[in-house]
Amino acid sequence: MEVVKGDVSMYDSAITVSLLGDRAFTLRWGKSVSAAELAAIARAIDRWAIPWLQESIAAYGTITFYLRRHADITPEQASVSIMGRLGHIQLQKLPPPREVEIPVIYGDRHGPDLADSASRSGITEREFVRLHSERAYFVNAMGFAPGFPYLSGMNELLNQPRHATPRLKVREGSVGIAGNQTGVYPIDSPGGWQIIGRTEVSLFRPQDAEPFLLSQGDIVRFVSVPGKSTSETNSDDEDFKTFDNITNGSLSSDPAIQVLKPGLLTTVQDLGRVGWQAFGVSASGVMDELSMRKANLLVGNDENAAVLEMTMVGGSYSIEEDILVAICGADLSATVDEAGIPMNRPVFLRRGAKLNFGTAVSGCRAYLAVAGGIDVPFWLGSRSTDTRAQIGGTFGRALLKGDKLGALPASRTIRPLLAYLSGRAKESGKLWSSVHWSVADWDAENAYLSRSQPRRPRLITLRILAGAEWDKFAPESHKSLTGELYRMEVSSDRMGMRLRGEALTRTDVGELQSHGVTRGTIQVPPDGQPIILAAGCQPTGGYPKIANVVSVDLPLLAQAVPGDWLAFELVDGRTAHEALRAREGDLATLKAGIMAYSRMTT
Repeated sequence: MEVVKGDVSMYDSAITVSLLGDRAFTLRWGKSVSAAELAAIARAIDRWAIPWLQESIAAYGTITFYLRRHADITPEQASVSIMGRLGHIQLQKLPPPREVEIPVIYGDRHGPDLADSASRSGITEREFVRLHSERAYFVNAMGFAPGFPYLSGMNELLNQPRHATPRLKVREGSVGIAGNQTGVYPIDSPGGWQIIGRTEVSLFRPQDAEPFLLSQGDIVRFVSVPGKSTSETNSDDEDFKTFDNITNGSLSSDPAIQVLKPGLLTTVQDLGRVGWQAFGVSASGVMDELSMRKANLLVGNDENAAVLEMTMVGGSYSIEEDILVAICGADLSATVDEAGIPMNRPVFLRRGAKLNFGTAVSGCRAYLAVAGGIDVPFWLGSRSTDTRAQIGGTFGRALLKGDKLGALPASRTIRPLLAYLSGRAKESGKLWSSVHWSVADWDAENAYLSRSQPRRPRLITLRILAGAEWDKFAPESHKSLTGELYRMEVSSDRMGMRLRGEALTRTDVGELQSHGVTRGTIQVPPDGQPIILAAGCQPTGGYPKIANVVSVDLPLLAQAVPGDWLAFELVDGRTAHEALRAREGDLATLKAGIMAYSRMTT
């Protein structure tokens, strides 16, 4: 189709649609379009306030659109809606790109790779700096880390290879080069780019109303400035600002829970951070959305209320005030003072109780919901912990011994049940009490909920949709993915599930530019071993996408542990949409049932 600018054709080639699972899609422009134009188009679409549109990411000639969780629309239908509106965008009415100057100290300890980079380019360091700082660069995309700009427009003479082995830590403010792109590291992170300088300007300021210095489509100019002498600073660490995390402490003056042992990996999570992926911020949120939502419903919370996500080993907690909780997901053998307590139902805990979790009997992740929700500060619209960006939850990290967490007030609908169970506990002299009913059977088909079998590798079948680069893989790879088993590796984490099995090979080995991805996307790096992106994944990726796990099966994936075997079944978009619609209908019925049983109990 054509997009018009007044009565003049804006593009003379087709815009193609690539589906990204069952909750997102990507538009790709067939002809080169500037980063500024693309960003302007994305902003114009965002201003339409389309009811089903959650957010979008513009990157390298593409815009990826993400559907709202409860929007009853398919990506195919949504893409038709967007394509039908593109002709109404008139670029001459859109604002011009911003220009931002960034001062850079080149070379020495600030740019440890400058000398080698200049040598590879066959020029002096002074000439390298001059060529790097004389150009205007365009922010083609934001990704990899919050606020990280991928900048195009660099002189080809300055092109550099990535380090064969990435550094474990690249400092905030480092200016680097990889291939034909340059960029600035906004936070401390691992990285393989050639570091030629550093800036004192902060690109990511999560505490500010405008947390990002740059956005897609901006124009960036680097200005060479003299560095500080060694005598002017005590250490390299003092040259630049860093995000200093508090190692432990209280987030509430009236805590409900104190951490005695934090477990293997316990974080505060909600349903995720919406609206910031275009700036390189992960959506984050819980891994097993179904168990988390169910736990919140059991204690009368909004489904998005923050919970504790416990991985493999749950830890121990002191109950500092009377609370109502629910535990759903994996079975971590929860006890109160050595007495087992039930899962999948509301449980009242008296002040002074010690809530303990062991290792997982089945599954991987358990969710502890507290009536009212865990009370931690909002960061960029969410309470979820993003350890890479160091925001959300408990100071942007996993729980530590000594942390104290508050709870928001319980909802009116659940207070009668809380009072009733409190009375029962006091009458019995016990530290806890619960109801006679349970919702365990509601999703009994999820094998990870069963304790009847000893821990052993499981076979989990996941439904998938063909990915954007499905046709770029050999037919033998299609057969391998859908006919062979893949084992989940111990290196899997909240960013991605790494698999081991028959290698997947491409027929087209050309380089791909980064554009939007989503949880459930199955990427294939050069070694051919697939990676399934998870809740903490980066917003953009450049590896080919062979398939996407349908969203309704992501909770099953979240409960897989290293050593489990995964099988994949190829389905169509209608199947994925109907499965999601059925699950949401079941959850609505469950919510009504929980409310009814809660009233009957009291």
